Formats: sequence, C-alpha cells, structure tokens
Amino acid sequence: MIASVVVLPIWVLVGRGLFGAPLAQAIVPLALLAPFLALQIGAVAGLTLARKEVRGPRAVTWHDVRLVGPWLLAIVVLGMLVVDGSGAASGSALTALVGAGALTASAALAGVLGLLVVLAGFVIGYVQVRLLLLETRTRLGAYVDQVAQRPIVASDAVFERPGGPQAGTTIRLERGASD
Repeated sequence: MIASVVVLPIWVLVGRGLFGAPLAQAIVPLALLAPFLALQIGAVAGLTLARKEVRGPRAVTWHDVRLVGPWLLAIVVLGMLVVDGSGAASGSALTALVGAGALTASAALAGVLGLLVVLAGFVIGYVQVRLLLLETRTRLGAYVDQVAQRPIVASDAVFERPGGPQAGTTIRLERGASD
C-alpha cells in the first residue's frame, strides 16, 4: 500500500506510453491529476496504517482489501484508458492493445473512471477516518473501564469518622476588597 503512493500516480502519468500510445497533450491534465492521486492514496494508506488493528499484525484487514483494493485497481485501469488526442495519432494503452476501434470507448471510460477514482478516494478516506475513530473510541472505552475498576489505595490517607472534629464545618468563599 505504501508503494502505491508513488507507483500508481506514475503509472497513470506514463503507463499508456509503455503500450505505445502517444504521450503529447494528455500529459498536462495527468500532470495535475498524478500529485492529487498521490496525496489521496497517501492519506488513505496513512489512515489505514494508523489503526491498531492493522499496525499490530502489519497487515491490512479483509475489510481494507475489499474497500481499498478495487479503488487501487481502478487507478491502474485509468492509466490504460486515458486517451491522448494529439492529432492523427490518438490513442490510449487500451487502443494500443485492442485496436483503434476502442478509441471512443476508451475516451468515455477514461472520463467517467477519472471522476469516479477521485470521488471514491474521498469516500474511502472518510470510511477509513470513521474506522480509526471507532477503533480509538473502543480502545479508550476499554481503558477507562479498566481504570475505573482499579481500587484507589493511598497509604497515607487519613479518614475521620462522620462525627469527627470537622463534622458540620462549612467553608464559604466570599469576595474580598481586592477582587
């Protein structure tokens, strides 16, 4: 998950070029998208790793695999679908693999998937924050319960009987002349 912070934005930026698709005018929007994706992936990875449930065994839970895995896979697919329309040599990695007949489908899927990837990053970040807060709340509640059950013992405590020398004494705070 940590490696995906660097690898996936680079893949979206230059992955299509590895399949032979042109890399001209589509590089500008991707140069803006790649750092944003890196921040989103980094935030989700950080929130996931901040949970003790993940930190202890040093492995993500199945919930995280089901939630974050498809999102990261969608980012990989986005790197294959982004279309570069630089004149007659328009194409994407998908069109390099399947053929130029897939150019319209690739362009449509790239637009929709690009938006969904960004929105899903926000939703997954929210879910990870919520899981972190719920786990912290549970751990804090367990600690408070544990502390509340411990007896408080002070070896130098002095207890007076209810009818002792200070029974019935009232302490009153009044405003003085200096206040």
